[in-house]
Amino acid sequence: MTAVPYTDIMVFGVAAVAALALVWWWVARMQVSAAPVAMKTARIGLPAGGLRMHEPALALAKLDQPEEIVIPFEHAMLVIAYPLTTPASIPISASISQGFTRAELVRAICEEYANVYDAEEGSTAASPTVPMEDRLHPYGRNRTDGAYGIFGHDLQDLVLTSVRWTRKSNGTIMIEPNVEGSSLKLHE
Repeated sequence: MTAVPYTDIMVFGVAAVAALALVWWWVARMQVSAAPVAMKTARIGLPAGGLRMHEPALALAKLDQPEEIVIPFEHAMLVIAYPLTTPASIPISASISQGFTRAELVRAICEEYANVYDAEEGSTAASPTVPMEDRLHPYGRNRTDGAYGIFGHDLQDLVLTSVRWTRKSNGTIMIEPNVEGSSLKLHE
């Protein structure tokens, strides 16, 4: 049996260590990211029947795949249009750089709707919101003259059914929630 020279073993050992170091270096620099999301107008579906806007915790519990990234951008403009006379455009940011998860998006929409309703109550001068028990008819909220001119529905009437997002040519991400008012006879 022939003995392998000591220098051959050293060369093999150095080559193995160099190969391992190269593999470690290459793996350490690879970016691990979520599956790509389409860069076109996209509709984000929500559970059938929608989500009640005034109950964010219950809405989040009803979500399928709450941790799925549904908008792959960190910053966006949330457009709240219904039931407002003057739409609100509110900048929002994701908590992670990969973008908005389904749960984070629903939470942000619910919170911003609540903020808009609070701001309306604080800025209404001549026509404040008539309390439910004092309304002459059971068919919704009166129009108020605050910053947004909310009409027709109180926050507890609103149901979030889906969300649509688009990327404008200037790179701005626009998020438009599809919100509907629940049955008009809720206040009977």
